[in-house]
Amino acid sequence: MKLKRLLIISFDLIREGESEKSLAISSLVGFLKADDRYGKDFVVNHISINMYTIKNSFNLHKHLKNIDYNIYDYIALSAYIWNEYLINPLMASIKTTFGFSGDFILGGYQISYSQNPQKEYPLCTYFISGYAEQSLLDIISNNTTNFYLDSKIDFKNIPSPYLTGELQIVKNQEMVRLETKRGCPYRCTFCAHRDLNTNRVHKGSLDKVFQELEFFKKKEVKKINIIDPIFNAGTDYLLVMEKLIDIRFSGLVSVQARFETIKGDRGRKFLDLCSKLNMNLEFGLQTASEQESNLINRKNNPEVIKQVMSKLKQRNIPFEISLIYGLPSQTLKSFKESIDFAYTNGCKKVTAFPLMLLKGTELYDQKSTFLFKEKIIGDFNIPIVVESDSFSESEWKQMEHIANQLAENVRV
Repeated sequence: MKLKRLLIISFDLIREGESEKSLAISSLVGFLKADDRYGKDFVVNHISINMYTIKNSFNLHKHLKNIDYNIYDYIALSAYIWNEYLINPLMASIKTTFGFSGDFILGGYQISYSQNPQKEYPLCTYFISGYAEQSLLDIISNNTTNFYLDSKIDFKNIPSPYLTGELQIVKNQEMVRLETKRGCPYRCTFCAHRDLNTNRVHKGSLDKVFQELEFFKKKEVKKINIIDPIFNAGTDYLLVMEKLIDIRFSGLVSVQARFETIKGDRGRKFLDLCSKLNMNLEFGLQTASEQESNLINRKNNPEVIKQVMSKLKQRNIPFEISLIYGLPSQTLKSFKESIDFAYTNGCKKVTAFPLMLLKGTELYDQKSTFLFKEKIIGDFNIPIVVESDSFSESEWKQMEHIANQLAENVRV
């Protein structure tokens, strides 16, 4: 049997002080290498493209021109909203300019939630929906005759890329990312973080998480960014925090949290543990308007949020709030009111981001309902909502200006 060769080209957002490879791709590669057939039936190589340094197809072409594509049977590309504009030109260049004769594999949010991926990406052979670990293994091990795959996986069987050395970190590393679960239990209409196909939250091995924490402690990592969409959902998050206290981790721990789950005995315990750790809580409030939050199925309760913010202030627990501008029924006035709500109730760090309509989300399918108008803006050619039935493009530009000022205040 001929040895199959796979090249994975990922498009990542790597900031200064982070590992040069992403946690997601390292997890994927580590899973493939852990298979008994690795090295005998197939091998995998990976190239990471940092989107902060490669922002157009010309620079990307220069970066990838020295690769011998003819040795590979498959080339897998990650497709996200920040790199979609590069995908088709890159596949065409690899085929026509470099003579690649194998099969392309596409995965990522843009593929998982595409209505007709074969039409959108005609040069691609295989399309992976959902989490890619098992699907990619099925393709390169000739375990499938399908061209559209969504192979299920037991997340407890995914090895740690840190513990296997697939994702290397150095002593005193500035920041690492940690995943304790995938997916989100909530159903906000703008968000693709949840598993849009099953609406499930997938838990990994808690023992693996504990070992990773001990490894980070040994490496004296300065910051752990836990990337769970909602860290304080479920029950295991309290055990993770207790483990951090047990190993006396003194670095910063940053998590995405939700105000409404900080309640009752579990909420009090969460706050107690936060007080014993160097924690920073990031709340994706999106809007303080009940009308706007209901339209995006976020259903914020301002009074409950105020109470939680008061408790955070009393305990001196650092927290920040992020908002979205361009939401359904939002106005320039209501956007300002959401910012005032955050500051008035003790939040010292507020950021705001423009609304993006992501494939597969309910809001993406409601473009005509709210008369959304999009424009391609920024370095990554991302379509941004700049007008709706409740605000003009001129008012959106004022919101953008305010958001940029918030970002400048945060940097200072």
